[in-house]
Amino acid sequence: MNIVIIGGGTQLSYSVDILEKQNLHKIIGIVDSNRTIGESIYGYKIIGRQEEIIQLMDKHVIEGCVITIGDNWSRKKVYDQINEIAPNLKWPNAIHPSVIISNRVEFGKGILVMAGVIINSNAYLGDFTNFFTNCNVEHDCYIDDFASISAGVVLGGKVKIGKFSAIALNATVFDRITVGDNTVI
Repeated sequence: MNIVIIGGGTQLSYSVDILEKQNLHKIIGIVDSNRTIGESIYGYKIIGRQEEIIQLMDKHVIEGCVITIGDNWSRKKVYDQINEIAPNLKWPNAIHPSVIISNRVEFGKGILVMAGVIINSNAYLGDFTNFFTNCNVEHDCYIDDFASISAGVVLGGKVKIGKFSAIALNATVFDRITVGDNTVI
C-alpha cells in the first residue's frame, strides 16, 4: 500500500525505521505543517500539508497514513482533520519486527510500536496508541485510544489506561490499576 507519514518531528526517525523494517508499505513521502515542501528527511521528501491530503492522494495514489506525532492531543487533532477530509484513508499499524506479541492481542488502527516492546495475551491496544522502546504490556491490559506508554514502562496484568493518558519513562503500574482519561503518570 502507498502511504504517507504525517509529522516530520522527533518520532519520524523511529517511524521510518519501523516502516522500512516492516517492508509492508511504500512510503511516498512526508506530510508536515512546519517543514519546507521539497525538504528531504531520512531519504523522504516533504510533499505537502494535511489540508492538501485529497490532492496528494490523487497525485501520488496514496491509500494510507501513519501519524508520527508523540503528543496524544495533537495526534488526535491531526487524525480528525485528515479523517474529515479523506474518510476512506487506511491507518495501518507500524510495529517494529523485534516486538514480541501474543497471538491473543486485539489491535486498533494507527498504532505505533517501537523496538523491544512486549505485548502479552488478551491485551487490547486502542486506536492511535503509541508504545515506546522496551515497554511491557502484561496480560489483559486495556489501552484506550490516543494513549501512550513510554520507554521502559511496565504495566501489570489487567491494567486499564484511559484515553489520551500518558505513562512516562520507566513507570511501573501495578496489577488491576485503572488510570483515568487525560492522566499523566
